[in-house]
Amino acid sequence: MKVAARSFGRSQQATARSFARRWHVSASVLGFKTPRTGDVAARPGQLPMERRHFSSKVAPLREMSGGEVIFNMLVEHGVDTVFGYSGGAVLPLIDAFHGKSIKWITSSHEQCSGHSAAAYAKSTGKFGVAIVTSGPGLTNLVTPMQDALTDGVPMVIFSGQVPTGAMGTDAFQECPATEITRSCTKWNFVCLDFNQLPWAVNEAFRIANSGRPGPCHIDLPKDIVSMRAQVPEAIFRQASASRSDAPPMLDMSAVQQAADLINKSKRPIFYVGQGASHCPEILTQVVKKANVPVTTTCHGMGIFDERDPLSMHMLGMHGAAYANFAIQNADCIVAVGSRFDDRTTGIINKYAPKAREAEKQGTGGIVHINIDKTTFGKVVQPTVSVWADTEHALQALDNLVTAPTDPEREKWVEQCQDWKKQYAFDYVPAPGGLIKVQQVIQEINNYLQKTGKIDNTIVSTGVGNHQMMSCQFLRWVKPRTFITSGSLGVMGAGLPFAIGSQVANPDALNILIDGDGSFGMTNMDLQTVKRYNLPIKMAIMNDDRQQMVWIWQRLFFEGRYISVDNVNPDFVALAKAYGIEAMACDNAEDLPKAIEKWLTHDGPMLMDFKVVPDICLPMVAPGKALDEMILLQDRDAVFGTSDEELGTMKFGGLAPS
Repeated sequence: MKVAARSFGRSQQATARSFARRWHVSASVLGFKTPRTGDVAARPGQLPMERRHFSSKVAPLREMSGGEVIFNMLVEHGVDTVFGYSGGAVLPLIDAFHGKSIKWITSSHEQCSGHSAAAYAKSTGKFGVAIVTSGPGLTNLVTPMQDALTDGVPMVIFSGQVPTGAMGTDAFQECPATEITRSCTKWNFVCLDFNQLPWAVNEAFRIANSGRPGPCHIDLPKDIVSMRAQVPEAIFRQASASRSDAPPMLDMSAVQQAADLINKSKRPIFYVGQGASHCPEILTQVVKKANVPVTTTCHGMGIFDERDPLSMHMLGMHGAAYANFAIQNADCIVAVGSRFDDRTTGIINKYAPKAREAEKQGTGGIVHINIDKTTFGKVVQPTVSVWADTEHALQALDNLVTAPTDPEREKWVEQCQDWKKQYAFDYVPAPGGLIKVQQVIQEINNYLQKTGKIDNTIVSTGVGNHQMMSCQFLRWVKPRTFITSGSLGVMGAGLPFAIGSQVANPDALNILIDGDGSFGMTNMDLQTVKRYNLPIKMAIMNDDRQQMVWIWQRLFFEGRYISVDNVNPDFVALAKAYGIEAMACDNAEDLPKAIEKWLTHDGPMLMDFKVVPDICLPMVAPGKALDEMILLQDRDAVFGTSDEELGTMKFGGLAPS
């Protein structure tokens, strides 16, 4: 077998060169490296010959297929669940899962598999793993991979591929997989040598979880995964030795500068992103000690308990007005595990004016703490940058930040509290006892807070008004409990997200809050809910249109509406067709009891909330500063008093994306 494997590896060298010429890529992209003349080639992950240690003890061998090698590597990496969809090219791999310890979850579509794997990772901090076939199986995963890359989610993707001899021939269900996924992964690799399988799997897991997490992709030709060889058991024992790169060493001079700015500032604020999801305790300890208000990104909600008086909730385009005012008036902004996304800054040349002024005077500025040093200066130039794991940086800050004695700090906290009262989230109730999205979510929050279930609840959403209103009207108390598509904004991700988080957290109450437009894109995944009897509580905010885009057409295109009306099915009948309990609600009187019945149902249940469309406020329009918001008091001037009557406020420039 060893001789055969070596001979097979040599034949792949020609295949790699042929494939590289066919797709106009270098052979090194395919994992093939030509040794220099006179060198002894080392496979990836091996030491050069002169540095290897040889033992006279013979390691135990087991005959395995390539698929079995990968399966055992996954076990060693602690994987207990995989999401996927079958297909011819990937059969040699998924066959290794039959009757084994890793749970296989079959989704209704490969895109759903990817989103569910991402939600598994988002809600736990573990790896999400998805396995799909070649060609369209892989291309259907491009959106979940790009979403995971931009949202920083650790995922490992395995795709089947046609046999090496057929690569580059336009074979059935062939595509240049690694060329397609290169820009939407942290690392990708096509494995053309059976002997490289263990190294490739270890490398994918290492890179996916090193620094800022993200997706990695391994493409697996069918003949490689089908091969059988005698495999040393030591390969699997080595797999868990190093899961990720060591975090950066902490530059204490930078930490001291950050602490000095915090201590001398009068109006500081912490701006927290999901990079601090793993360390809510030390974050809370530092901000409490320094008496500093905290605002978060949408992915950072719950890292700091939003019921705490120091919480300013979510900031940004549809964030809290009081959080935006606080950022713009703060003399010291401490960005922890966040990256100054455009939805949180407004127009950059008007961002953080008071902090910039304090920076010139040496009394404040912007501190940026992030494990990904490429974020420093990409959007906002920091006064002090701290390249570190956020937990390590906060632990160091805790020893250097002092309890404030300047009465100006307490006055600042009081000012923030006043803003919270004056500009609290609110909405105009619908006439005639009808209901709105904000009202439904507010009632869900009331129930969760009253019963204490909020402490063990995970909410997934699609993208649109319902997503932003969920941020506004639910109070988040723990990290990793809001599962949504942030940077990429993927409509349709909500239902597969809820499936992934329910599988990962079987004892939690998993709620889906979705829009009718988003739900329409992936509602076929109801079959996955039914297949595994997942007790997800699904809510559709049904206003028969894509309301957020409808608003933009109203404001920026003078009410010329196109491609925003939905022709929906009877969602209750649709759910019942899958054998899932469902009911509808369209009025305020029935709302509290309907929500209680829904959230206490034993098993999956869908609620069709027939809501009156509305505008999501506050809103920072494009080209405006973070504190130049459209507020609830501006609603009629902006929105008009009916669908037929446009508001008097005119908008120019580009509509939001």
